[in-house]
Amino acid sequence: MKQELIVSLDNSGTRLDFFLSKNVESISRTKINELIKKGNVLVDGKVKKPSYILKDNQTVCLSIVEDKSKDFLKPFKLDIPIIFEDDDILIINKPHNLVVHPPQPGINTTLVNALIYMKKELSDLTPLRPGVVHRLDKETSGVMVLAKNNSAYLNIVSQFKARKVKKEYLAVCWGRVIKEKIVVDLPLSRDTKNRLKMKVSFTKSKNAYTEIEVLKRFDDATFLKIKPLTGRMHQIRVHLKFLGYPIVGDKKYGIKDSFSDLLLHAHKLGIYHPSKGYFIEFTAPIPVRFNDFMKNKHTFSETEKS
Repeated sequence: MKQELIVSLDNSGTRLDFFLSKNVESISRTKINELIKKGNVLVDGKVKKPSYILKDNQTVCLSIVEDKSKDFLKPFKLDIPIIFEDDDILIINKPHNLVVHPPQPGINTTLVNALIYMKKELSDLTPLRPGVVHRLDKETSGVMVLAKNNSAYLNIVSQFKARKVKKEYLAVCWGRVIKEKIVVDLPLSRDTKNRLKMKVSFTKSKNAYTEIEVLKRFDDATFLKIKPLTGRMHQIRVHLKFLGYPIVGDKKYGIKDSFSDLLLHAHKLGIYHPSKGYFIEFTAPIPVRFNDFMKNKHTFSETEKS
């Protein structure tokens, strides 16, 4: 349900919560305060506090989202590693081989279901994907941010759209990458033969930029630091495949190897705090599977370069 109200001269100078409790009789004042704090009430398109003093001719938009998630999102008993948490954001270290949210009804073994099991409060602007502002592939591990309220959700989504979010990945690919640094500027589009995959294409495509830096070389593989400057689906995996350096364990874009786990990890994520404004960066430690892959090759160090 969506309701739009125009502030009259008589109501100018009234608190936002008082104004709504007076003009929306079907909702209790407690519920109104809850909706305001969650970001379901916008004044001239912006989230405000319950104590905000209204002005003449302002537009107040109230949204009540029908909650379909109770039947759709069931708790999944799995403890997710928490890196950081406050009133606005939840920073987690997503395990590999875990889907972020249910792709369809009946699938409840996802990150979101696990956070419901952990009783985490999440934004409900997208009820079937609560708190989710970005995703990692099922096979990819690493740092993710989730929004705990709707104001934080809108703020972080806008940061992703404006490319203010800083992302850094670690990967191990097949082959020895010769250049120390590579900048890939190759547009991507859906693969017309398989809509679940992406491909490099110069027709009906979107620009995609990836910065690649060599951290360590082995006889038949290379350890990489990767910064995707855009956020296209499967961007890192497709760009590396196109260069001839598929990621170890990549069943979708890689070679047929004997490694069951994808060696791609979201190592760092930096955002501007949605309510405090300062830049903050989070790190998810290098997974054991990376060291396991290279234990017979070399003692692993993320800062070492050949």
